[in-house]
Amino acid sequence: IFRVMHASATELVELATFRLRNVAVFWYESWERSRGKDAFLPTWDSFAKAFIDHYFPREIRDGRVDQFLNLRHGNMIVREYGLRFDSLARHAPSFVDMMHDRVRRFVGGLNLDYIDACSTAALNDNMDISHIQAFAQGIEDCQHLQYMTERVDRERQKRDTPAGPHGDIQGGPRPRYSSRPPR
Repeated sequence: IFRVMHASATELVELATFRLRNVAVFWYESWERSRGKDAFLPTWDSFAKAFIDHYFPREIRDGRVDQFLNLRHGNMIVREYGLRFDSLARHAPSFVDMMHDRVRRFVGGLNLDYIDACSTAALNDNMDISHIQAFAQGIEDCQHLQYMTERVDRERQKRDTPAGPHGDIQGGPRPRYSSRPPR
């Protein structure tokens, strides 16, 4: 939001400090003191690096990159996989800096029954991540519709199966009951 305002690097730091709350304010004041009285005015890059290093340590960032690299569609629905992919991709920009790399990595993590169709669709020159995610979602929707249709057909077939010779659905003999209770 601040970059849109065309602020300088030092103005960005000032603007950002107004947005800090609670513990972050104390951290900023401590960081300012640790820089010394004769330090240059902080730039956005130095502030952002210090902030990220403090609140989002290297081990956690590396863990998120590993999560991204190991992300697979698995049992998730496509929409959930897409959201998780987008969330983790920002931690691994070097792996998805180009749109075709991002699309290829997304497709590579899909389940096998999606990969062929999505790989072909990904060859389209103007394919971006949102389009390939929508394409995969469309495949999932069609599969779900087909499954539900087959399920309804099976239920209808069970219901419409003619009764066996003794009136039961299974067609086997019915046990005989006497009208008198046993003695």
